[in-house]
Amino acid sequence: METREQLARKAKEFRTFYYGRDPQLGPAAEPVKEAFELINETLFGHIYQRPALDHKTRSLCTISALVVLNRDRQLPGHITGALNLGVTKAQIAELITQMLFYGGYPCASTALVVAQQTFEQWEKDHPGERR
Repeated sequence: METREQLARKAKEFRTFYYGRDPQLGPAAEPVKEAFELINETLFGHIYQRPALDHKTRSLCTISALVVLNRDRQLPGHITGALNLGVTKAQIAELITQMLFYGGYPCASTALVVAQQTFEQWEKDHPGERR
């Protein structure tokens, strides 16, 4: 069994690649910092590292869940992560379009707007790269 320190290191390495940076909590989250650390250690240090699903599949599953649950604040990070993993913009748009039938029009239309904004930011951050 890995220690929390080992999971934290793995989580930080993966998150830095996935998000293009190591996201930090703002001062308002200080009272729940330990909960966020535990979540990140478990999710990114353990769950995302399990071999049964590759990172792209996990990322697409996460985007799907966020779309149908209408969690648009979390979408940009996971769309960025998917792009960083090599998923194309067309694949992400197609995935969101399919979620229209599971989460409804409001969820999908909001997610498409968020995706477009995220694509534009990703292109600014990665000049010359195409997905």
